[in-house]
Amino acid sequence: MIIKKVQLEDFRIYKGQNELEFFPHPEKNVFVISGENGFGKTTFLTALVWCLYGKLIVDVDEKYKREIYEAGGYKKYAANNLNRSANEVKKYSVSITLSEIFIPSIPCQEVRITRVFDLEKKEDHVEILVDGSPNELTKEVGSEIFIHDFILPKEVAKFFFFDAEKIVSLAEMKSIEDKQKLSKAYSEVLGIKKYVDLKNNLEDLRLRFTRDSATKKDRDRFEVLQKDIYKLQGLVEFNEEQIANLLEEKETKRRQSEQYQEKLIREGNSLSVEELIDIKKLRDSLSEEGKRIRSKLKELLELAPFAIAGTKLKQTQAQVLNESLNSVNRIDPISIKEKSENIILKLSENELKNIDVNTESKSKFLDALSQYIVSEFSAKNEGHKVLLEFNDSEHNEFMAIWENLRHSYSNLFKELIKADKSNKVAYNKVIRKISNAESKENDLLVQEIRREKTIVDKRISEIDKKTAELNQDIGGLQKEVGVLSRQVSELSKKIQLDESDKQKDKKAQKLIDYLDDFICKLKADKKETLERRIKKELNRLMHKVDFIDQVEVDIDGEIIDINLYDSVGELILKESLSKGEQQLYATSILKALVDESNVKFPIFIDSPLQKFDKRHSKNIITDFYPNISEQVVLFPLLEKELSIEEYQELLPNINSAFLIKNKNHDSSEFQKVLPHKLFETYNEHVY
Repeated sequence: MIIKKVQLEDFRIYKGQNELEFFPHPEKNVFVISGENGFGKTTFLTALVWCLYGKLIVDVDEKYKREIYEAGGYKKYAANNLNRSANEVKKYSVSITLSEIFIPSIPCQEVRITRVFDLEKKEDHVEILVDGSPNELTKEVGSEIFIHDFILPKEVAKFFFFDAEKIVSLAEMKSIEDKQKLSKAYSEVLGIKKYVDLKNNLEDLRLRFTRDSATKKDRDRFEVLQKDIYKLQGLVEFNEEQIANLLEEKETKRRQSEQYQEKLIREGNSLSVEELIDIKKLRDSLSEEGKRIRSKLKELLELAPFAIAGTKLKQTQAQVLNESLNSVNRIDPISIKEKSENIILKLSENELKNIDVNTESKSKFLDALSQYIVSEFSAKNEGHKVLLEFNDSEHNEFMAIWENLRHSYSNLFKELIKADKSNKVAYNKVIRKISNAESKENDLLVQEIRREKTIVDKRISEIDKKTAELNQDIGGLQKEVGVLSRQVSELSKKIQLDESDKQKDKKAQKLIDYLDDFICKLKADKKETLERRIKKELNRLMHKVDFIDQVEVDIDGEIIDINLYDSVGELILKESLSKGEQQLYATSILKALVDESNVKFPIFIDSPLQKFDKRHSKNIITDFYPNISEQVVLFPLLEKELSIEEYQELLPNINSAFLIKNKNHDSSEFQKVLPHKLFETYNEHVY
């Protein structure tokens, strides 16, 4: 399937009629559409998705769902798509012409899909022409089903229209809800869903057989249960519609609240009642913080005299250390004399006993030795004069003060002074805000605006409360549906089928059993091939050799998850990958899914080389983009997302190139340029 032509008329920034034609070539399958930021690259992509799916684009991507919600609903979102300077017209449209399309039993050369939004009726209309004429098939099944079955299912569109920078979200899926949504898309792409739907249809058929073949009593009970289920399902849908309406009303009220807030700002009072209460709480908090800071400063000021007398304190510290040292070395004089006498006695009785020296000489020697010993140890007691004589406790307390003043006192003091100053500035600022706000409280206009804003804000709170209640009711109703459905299932087992339907029921059950087995095998086959494809693409695109040793596709019920393992069998956490690697991972999944799906549809890629380094970019340019589809349309920002060197690598595969030129803020148009002249033309236009 190839897109031959796209026509836009007054869609957003594309004022009037704008047309792009694509002429396919088997060896040149890449098309480049470029322009400055805000000129309309992403808008062009949105136009294509809107043309195909209209209000169903909420199912294509979370981005569109968020935009519609923020606009206040689909009708307001769609109304905002009209070009801002096209005030004289009351509608806009987007048209896509496709060729090389296969529709069973209907030979055709091309299909043209045109979606028009009428601002007066606030609704859109789709026209589908097969070879220029309406077709009975499109009328019979409806445009949405025709596009889903024969063009591109909305569940898989996200794999063909995507922002290359934002597909990293595929690597960040963590919640069960996100994985379920993605798994549904996987199931659709891999062709599993159609067999699951067929199985469900057969199960519904068996229920109809059961209902039609029941006895009167069982049939009556069966009908009552079915009606109760339909009623409950109707209540669920009704509550869901109420929630949707409430959310639209909430968005309107939120805008009104913002407008009232803007009016308060213009009147010099930008604070709401709640904000005034909050800022008074902040005032009290800053006051308490100021008290704590000043208390700490007071504690530090007690040591200030010591810090001021720094030189004297240092001398005192030296005196304390010397006295401490002398107290350790000081020896009692009586003890010295006793020890000296003991030493002399032992010498005379032992070592000097057998020496041939007269008694008088021995006596003189021993007396001299005794005097030397006494004088030597007595010298230890001499030194600095004792002035302080601190005990151990006083010594430790003084040294703690000394170390505090020497190391942390100055920094802590400066920090507290700075904190005190900041606290006072913030406190005074808050006081001024409160004073200004309270001075306006008696202004009649301010009072009226505030009253209206309070009413609107109260309604927003009521909507939130009602929405929560409705969601709770929906949960209860769904539980009741589950209970009744089980009763229907149990009752159906007791009901005897008519002979005419027994064979049909038996055949349906046989087909269901066969489909169960087939779906199981299909999932296993798809699991293996998907694992091989993802691993092949990852190792081909990444510059780390054999970085991924194993890819495991884990299919658990309705959840399909993908795990990566390194060469030693360790699980690679996807959040641990760099943004560029996450993008490569997501890109590899897309390529593998597209190859496995056999869906032949053009691929449109916005911001194609964001987050990639030069080596990865080369792999993407030479191996990925030329091979992902028969028609690939890229929307790069030249010289930022795509350099001239990278473009030269891609040039052999480029079929056509277009620049988006902007006449003014509300009007862009397409200019076709020669592919090898793209950068030259771009620079001439920019500079």
